[in-house]
Amino acid sequence: MSDVLIIDVGHERLEEDVRAAVARIFERFKVDVAGKRVLVKPNILAGLPPEMGVTTNPAVVAAIVDQCLARGAEVMVGDNPGGVDRNSQTTAEQCGIYQAAHGHFKNLSERVVEVQTTSRFVPNFPMGKTVLDADYLINVPCFKTHTLTMITGAVKNCFGWIAGGYKARLHLAAPSRNRFQELLMDIYQVRVPDLNIMDGILAMEGNGPTHGQVRPLGKLLASTDAVALDATMARMIGIDPAELRLFQIAAQRGIGHWAPEEVVVEGPFAVIPDFKLPTEFAVSPTEQVALLQDIGTTVPTVKDEVCIQCGDCELNCPAQAISMDPFPVVDPQKCIACFCCAELCMEGAMEVPQGRLPEKFDKMFR
Repeated sequence: MSDVLIIDVGHERLEEDVRAAVARIFERFKVDVAGKRVLVKPNILAGLPPEMGVTTNPAVVAAIVDQCLARGAEVMVGDNPGGVDRNSQTTAEQCGIYQAAHGHFKNLSERVVEVQTTSRFVPNFPMGKTVLDADYLINVPCFKTHTLTMITGAVKNCFGWIAGGYKARLHLAAPSRNRFQELLMDIYQVRVPDLNIMDGILAMEGNGPTHGQVRPLGKLLASTDAVALDATMARMIGIDPAELRLFQIAAQRGIGHWAPEEVVVEGPFAVIPDFKLPTEFAVSPTEQVALLQDIGTTVPTVKDEVCIQCGDCELNCPAQAISMDPFPVVDPQKCIACFCCAELCMEGAMEVPQGRLPEKFDKMFR
């Protein structure tokens, strides 16, 4: 059995409510970090303001840092933003997390080591040694959708263990929706977080994790089991976790709990009405999940009227499927539909349309 705690937080007294909620979480899960090296790992995807719902809210990070310091911990805050040329400190400053770290920000790519893995995709993971050296790891993901993995929660946030531009290589090593979810579980198993606190102050629906629609949710979710936490999030947005490959793999490996009878939810659980899932393949969440599982994903397209021709998509494409002429051109024969281009485009010029991938991807789910 795994416990998931859900706490309401208001927007009018956000910082005060968040501090009270985080204190309650620490008490509920009996967090003992005295004398320990604690790594707080938020989602620092891009240098965008908190109101866009792309990154972990700074108020949550600040409250966690304060709780850890008050309990006698040595605190570090850090992440590995996506993109080959992203500076983690600059990105953290832009989204307010650097300031929320209260002088405890850490570049997780400062020391990188190769960690042996049993993954069938790669023999080693290039990981920040800070992650491996932490005595206690607090994972602080966002409540968001994701065009590749449907949801991006606590398990997906552990992709940040991987240093900088190496993420692109891993996308290339596992080039399908289901393979990538298996790879995420491989990474998660290297260093399982001790506590997970999900920022649901703002939820992102639609084509997340960067350019979906933001809707106020006003909740923090917490658990020592990231799988149970993600399953609870999935149910809140109308998805049966059994439909997603991530949870199927977790069950096969005996990792965490996600079945309804194995997860005890404490607090105001409710299914969010009319929550928009990635893409518009069908009219209901169940049909959308089924179709996405059956046909894979779609090749991204370019909105020329929004594109500023910066070339970031070309630079960050793992498969080198994008060229500039003068706008981005996607080669459908090379594209692996990882959507790094859409995720990392700050202008929202890359989008995921309706449609179907070339036939080669229909056979790549396993």
